[in-house]
Amino acid sequence: MAPHASPLPAAARLPSLTGLRFVAAFAVFASHTYLALWFDGTWENNTPAMVALITARSGVGFFFILSGFVLAWSARAEDTAVSFWRRRAVKIYPTHVVTWLAALVLIHQAGGQVRGGQAVPNLLLVQAWVPVEDVYDSINGVSWSLSCEAFFYLCFPLLFHLVRRIPRARLWSWAAGTLATVVLLPLLATTAFASEPHFFDFPVSLHQYWFVYAFPLTRLLEFVLGMVLARALLESARAAVRFRHAVPALAVGYPLAVQVPFLYAITAVLVLPMSLLVLAGAGADIRGSRSWVRSRPMVWLGNVSFALYMVHMLVLENVYRLIDEDHTASTPVRAGSTVLLFALSLLAAWAVHTLVERPLTRRWGAARLPEPDAAPPEEQGGRGDGRAPLSRAGEARSGPPDGM
Repeated sequence: MAPHASPLPAAARLPSLTGLRFVAAFAVFASHTYLALWFDGTWENNTPAMVALITARSGVGFFFILSGFVLAWSARAEDTAVSFWRRRAVKIYPTHVVTWLAALVLIHQAGGQVRGGQAVPNLLLVQAWVPVEDVYDSINGVSWSLSCEAFFYLCFPLLFHLVRRIPRARLWSWAAGTLATVVLLPLLATTAFASEPHFFDFPVSLHQYWFVYAFPLTRLLEFVLGMVLARALLESARAAVRFRHAVPALAVGYPLAVQVPFLYAITAVLVLPMSLLVLAGAGADIRGSRSWVRSRPMVWLGNVSFALYMVHMLVLENVYRLIDEDHTASTPVRAGSTVLLFALSLLAAWAVHTLVERPLTRRWGAARLPEPDAAPPEEQGGRGDGRAPLSRAGEARSGPPDGM
């Protein structure tokens, strides 16, 4: 980008990205619903099941990129690490504790048992560091991604400092390099870990799968990619990526993901289309373009999408058992059950968002920054090049910055 180009103005809010959060959460819900209601237990040569699996995993990848993007977009150089960590903890941890407790109760009622080696790492959000499936995928299984997010948040103050130091002219090169590293992770996994024994019916081992998909250190790359994209867009002369670029990339990416080796399908193939989708959503908000994903209903759904993500598996696993315990129901019954399960999941998400997430975030999640006149602007932090901070839009004004 030419050195004299003026940076884009930072949009105070990113409603399109908030709406897209719901689209990703719904994709995860739909995929998990298919696997819970229709899946026959066989992965080999089962294209619908693989499509559902890839869709769910690409949704999580989108959340990780989006999380890094929005946090970097709304970050302020004058903020403190402790203040940031407090806001992030208030945002995700109470909802995690509520769903963790609910999962324990439901498991007990179903006659299951939980070991301390599962419950404690899950409660402390360190389960994704353990390459054992019944640990990282235990209790409320989707919370493994919060284990990754907790690590991302811990690293963010340092990462933000490092991303600010990237020369403006090299930002897009750094983004491309980070994306390429994500694409190469499956190759590293197959080199570093044995391929036997196979993980379920997949042609990979548990350690290979865990390293590519669940290991917080490797998933950090997508979070960093989102951060670099945010600064690159802020420093650009214009928001060039549109939905008409992102949607065809997704249309090509999903069929391709079904054809490539499994480890590449779950992360590598769709990281570029998901990055384009984030850039397209942010660009639409910068330009003020009309878009259905930034409508009021979609923004509301995006605001409850974190709670929806956290509760939907509890609903799927426990309510459908009451309807069709033996999985012998007809297709119309399963279709009707899907609508019912989504309605119940959305109702539960609304309750958690309204009674837990929103009040605690409002009470304890507000930013506490120095008074505007506490110091001259040049002493309150900048980009390292003598200009304004990375974004003048505070986190509280940018919509929910959570990537989940």
